[in-house]
Amino acid sequence: MNLIEMLKNEISGSAISSLSQKVGVSEDQVKTGLSAGIPAILAGIVKNGIGAGSGFLDKILPSYGADSKPEDVLSHGDDSLLEKGKSMLGNLFGNDSGAITNAVSSASGLSTGKATDLLAMAVPLITGSISKLMANKGWSTSDLLGKISESKTDIAAALPHGLGNFLDTEHVNVPDLNMSTPKVEIPKVKVPPITYSSSQETKSGGGFLKWLIGLLIIIIGAWWLMSRSGCNHKSAITAKVDSMSHTMDSAAHTVKEAAATTTAVIAGKLNEAGDFVRDLGATMKKKLPDGTEITIAENSVENRLISFIEDKNKMVDKTTWFTFDRLYFETGKNTLKFESQQQLKNIAAILKAYPNVHLKLGGYTDNTGDAAINKKLSNERASTAMKELIKLGVDSKRLEAEGYGADFPIASNDTAEGRAQNRRIDIRVTQK
Repeated sequence: MNLIEMLKNEISGSAISSLSQKVGVSEDQVKTGLSAGIPAILAGIVKNGIGAGSGFLDKILPSYGADSKPEDVLSHGDDSLLEKGKSMLGNLFGNDSGAITNAVSSASGLSTGKATDLLAMAVPLITGSISKLMANKGWSTSDLLGKISESKTDIAAALPHGLGNFLDTEHVNVPDLNMSTPKVEIPKVKVPPITYSSSQETKSGGGFLKWLIGLLIIIIGAWWLMSRSGCNHKSAITAKVDSMSHTMDSAAHTVKEAAATTTAVIAGKLNEAGDFVRDLGATMKKKLPDGTEITIAENSVENRLISFIEDKNKMVDKTTWFTFDRLYFETGKNTLKFESQQQLKNIAAILKAYPNVHLKLGGYTDNTGDAAINKKLSNERASTAMKELIKLGVDSKRLEAEGYGADFPIASNDTAEGRAQNRRIDIRVTQK
């Protein structure tokens, strides 16, 4: 479980209900606001707290014990809570407070005024939850900063649209608060683009090729016999050959469509939730043809997909797949985790900007458990991702989904890291 999820678990349902009543918005809007506010506050700590040392954090984080209830702060009067929260927002974000509020407003669908009130009231609750988490885990301030550093990729991915440059994910330095360990710099690691090639042999590809060669020999032999003997059963032989040709074509399409295997080493690591978090490189702004601007990473699936779409020399085929790099599901379920939303929004924006593009989504699992169950789960997950894109405004006629279970892994199933990489959703352009 990553740091963002830990903090969400610290905030009880009663706190969400109380915030809903105080701000005058729905509980779903509060949850969406918190999903945007938590990573923003963690990014604020990274941006303003790490360089300033523990003195800054002492001002921001209350002193809570493991048995304390951060939601008790919501029992204060609305005016005093708003005043305290706005002061904390100023300390955290300074002149960037307006940009943070606008981003939360956009993410939650709230007016700027409502988003401001929600964020201001949520800040004391979130910082209190951070303090309680530190008490429960026995973390020092240095431990917290180290944990934020480890989670920087998750934090950047969960930031609401428009805040991609707020957190510099290339380098996050953990300060030497106790003068006992040196400053640690986490370097950027580039992920090589992954393109699945039909020349790579899959588990079933070798057998298929042998079968295909044998079938071609049979077809040629049948035609040769027919031409040599003037056989009266020419029409029957022709029908048989046509039937075999259709079978061969169908099999070829099936193999090509499902063959998504690569041995490329993917840079990244497991987080506490068991999800594989890729190192995607520097974040950047990308302006799409319709004027929409999205925040993506250098080696993200969004950037590679756009490059493929715009490259006129790259033709649509059945072997070029791209793997989502920030799409995660609950263990054993087809339920998307909340941090998956931003990448789905980006893909939806790309599809809207390129209206001729159609996609197929492929679902995959690791090889743990029953094969039939894995196939069903992979199909459900691919369908879930497709339905989310439809909810975001993509025409359903432009999308299709299929699950392949544990077939066609992109990493070894012998390690936890490999299995996590194999639990994925891939996309393939079917028209552009």
